[in-house]
Amino acid sequence: MTRRSDRSTSSSRACVPSAQFVALVALVALSVPGASLAADERAAGKAAAAGQAPTASAAAAPSASGEPDVAFVRDDEDRRLEAAHQRLVQAVAEAGEIVMRHPFYRDPLNRASGFAFLSSMLIAALEESVIQDPDFPLFRILDFRIREGGDNPDQRYAFTRIRGDATYRIWGRLGGERGLELQVYAGEPWRKGGGRSVSTLTFGDIRFDADGRFEIFLSPEKQGANWLANASDATDLIVRQVFSDWEKETPGEVHIDRVGFEGRTKPVATRAEMAARLERAAADLTRSVATWPDFVLHGYMASRPANTLSLPADPTAVGGVTGRYMSTGHFELAEDEALIVTLWPIDARYQGIQLADPWFSSLEYANRQTSLSADQAHRSRDGAYRFVVSSRDPGVKNWLDTAGLPRGAMLIRFDGSPLKSFPKAKAPAVEKVKLAEVRAKLPQDTPDFSPAARASAIAARRRHVQIRFGN
Repeated sequence: MTRRSDRSTSSSRACVPSAQFVALVALVALSVPGASLAADERAAGKAAAAGQAPTASAAAAPSASGEPDVAFVRDDEDRRLEAAHQRLVQAVAEAGEIVMRHPFYRDPLNRASGFAFLSSMLIAALEESVIQDPDFPLFRILDFRIREGGDNPDQRYAFTRIRGDATYRIWGRLGGERGLELQVYAGEPWRKGGGRSVSTLTFGDIRFDADGRFEIFLSPEKQGANWLANASDATDLIVRQVFSDWEKETPGEVHIDRVGFEGRTKPVATRAEMAARLERAAADLTRSVATWPDFVLHGYMASRPANTLSLPADPTAVGGVTGRYMSTGHFELAEDEALIVTLWPIDARYQGIQLADPWFSSLEYANRQTSLSADQAHRSRDGAYRFVVSSRDPGVKNWLDTAGLPRGAMLIRFDGSPLKSFPKAKAPAVEKVKLAEVRAKLPQDTPDFSPAARASAIAARRRHVQIRFGN
């Protein structure tokens, strides 16, 4: 998804942190060994532009004390590596400008979260593009450090880069999670023209042994009892572990190896390889920082009125998993207002609702109640779930805390459903009310929920998140 070209000019207030941010990045760059060679790099660039042959040059390498030590020769690979590092530093500054130019940044409440989002995207870019190796894959986990793309608080996401047409073995053991799903991407299907979903293996399709162990092959040709198709343009594998009852469900294990590489010695990255990784991280960072807030702006806020929800639909075209129905919308509330969201259960293995900020990061979910699954929520005698979205606690169990945000995204998922279409009679309903009217609008069988009960519920949430992510 492309960034809008009609960004309004940043206010003078926004220009101050911009200058501070760029200065900070410059200081970081200058503190890195080799940054003092920037003048030589510029000279090499001018020579290349003039069509002159690149030449090796001598430079002084800094010693442990920071003083020049011994001379060494720098060649084209050195220059590319150093330029790639500088490009990454520049990308951090550019990402900061993207955040500050975005309409969401006009609201002071979105400014700290905007830079938290940028920081999360930097971590993700470094882990995926610089650290990960598709020949010796290890999963990176989307946890409390990295919140992106409307991440579901009820899932543990594991990502790894893969090579198209290669063969991988994914293995592990099912724990107490509600579901396990695997999906292969080619590029980024959530961006228009950015890629596609190659293949999916749903929980119902995976064969486990009596102890919950599993073995799955990701390969071009079908093999084994559990198979996930790889393709020549495939780039990433995502594994979703789904949790609904946070007090009872715990994660199992999931691991991956490239077949034929088990036991091999991993080569040390060359200068050219590291340069390519840094260049890829720089591109990933600016692209992701530009993509997600525009995804919310155009796909959630501009596409439908505030305080409404879409009819649940199949999201596979934008990277969603097979068997899911998803309803989306956005809230826009004053401090004395609330939404009552009514959901009906359908034939699905999992059902949940969550809030996200305008940068499309999930709201704090370990130490605030910003999401609820069907197992965590109170269900009224008429069979419906009613959730209250507000900035202040209304004293009911099904409260969704906006964390003080006046605007944000709402996401509802129904996973593992065999239904060919979503029943319109069970479409989500939304009503905006005054916060003081909430109790009168809810069914009489809605129980009170005391501050002590809320504290206990949040403590239980925190404990589950600690166990889920090994903290």
